[in-house]
Amino acid sequence: MSISNSLQTQLQPLVEKLREEEGINQQISTADPLLADEACAALPGLNERGDTSALLHILNQLIIRARNIEAPGFIDTSAAIRDICMFGGSLVRFGIEPEDVVTEFGATLIRLSAHINAQIPRDSFTDYTVRNPTGQRERKFTSVDEEVIFIASLRQGMKALDRCVEYLVQAYLHPLASSEFAQYCQGATSAFQEMIDAIVKVKRTITPEAFTHNIRPYFEPFKVDGKPYGAPSGAEMSILNLDQILWGADSQEELYRIYFQANVARLPSVFRELGRIFEGRQPLIALVKDRMTSGGALRADERESIEELHQFLTKIYSFRMPHYKVAEDNVKLRLQETMGEKEVKGSSGFGLAEVKYVLEQTIEARQVTAQALAP
Repeated sequence: MSISNSLQTQLQPLVEKLREEEGINQQISTADPLLADEACAALPGLNERGDTSALLHILNQLIIRARNIEAPGFIDTSAAIRDICMFGGSLVRFGIEPEDVVTEFGATLIRLSAHINAQIPRDSFTDYTVRNPTGQRERKFTSVDEEVIFIASLRQGMKALDRCVEYLVQAYLHPLASSEFAQYCQGATSAFQEMIDAIVKVKRTITPEAFTHNIRPYFEPFKVDGKPYGAPSGAEMSILNLDQILWGADSQEELYRIYFQANVARLPSVFRELGRIFEGRQPLIALVKDRMTSGGALRADERESIEELHQFLTKIYSFRMPHYKVAEDNVKLRLQETMGEKEVKGSSGFGLAEVKYVLEQTIEARQVTAQALAP
């Protein structure tokens, strides 16, 4: 396995950007360019009372303030999109399209999104988690404890995943026959365990009923310039990049490619750029397969590297299997409550088929490393 100088040149600056991402997210979480702290603190109560008049009034005020901000930078623009969409999502919860009742709602989101080169003119899962303030300033839709746990746990998980991506990119930049490859895979495994710990807390404390009835209703599409855009979704996580680097970069499977492109478009720019660079390249599993077919016994350093990659894939599998079960339970509950009248999709617009596919690919990749290590 050898990496070209041109690929090294493309990836090394992105490794530095990955390290900077947490600081950027922290700055956005601190920002309140629309002076929305007080309104956001009141949002759970307004939603619980169904006070759509107040929601509409506040959203109008936020749009006016956004229009009057002079030359906003990346941080303030991102925070403005986050806060506007909290109220947009709340109105949709009550069957009201924000664009139909708030002058310049769509135009404002289009302008702000273009200013920061965002591909989707609305908020993302990143905004709801790592770019969301903590403590009394936290933006949330409800006053239920489950949403507080949901946000905090996913915030922790997102941060860990982003570090995981950095480690895996670094591993890709080194040959299998190097101690660095094994060390970076080991770092990725450790970071991924932090993400699992966060998700386990969600699973243990938030029932499918609590999620479906209290939190999920606020994550529905709304229209911008007449076109519906999906709400933030757990599919919008940098695990997309991990899958691509591990096994998906050269995939021609239409289901996967549509799923990947739709969700990576909603990630911060550094992850979108990584997705573009790795598109069509050999993923790590393909490189392991090449080594297996080249003949000859594995060297000690190659075996150590593949063992660490196997451990990483095992860790991902240990997340993916119960995650699929949770998704399946939520789908079953919603099917029961709607009497199966319509197909159940997540807030991303995708269903169980995509969740099952990435689980199956993880299993297959893990089988490759297990075969490579077999005596």
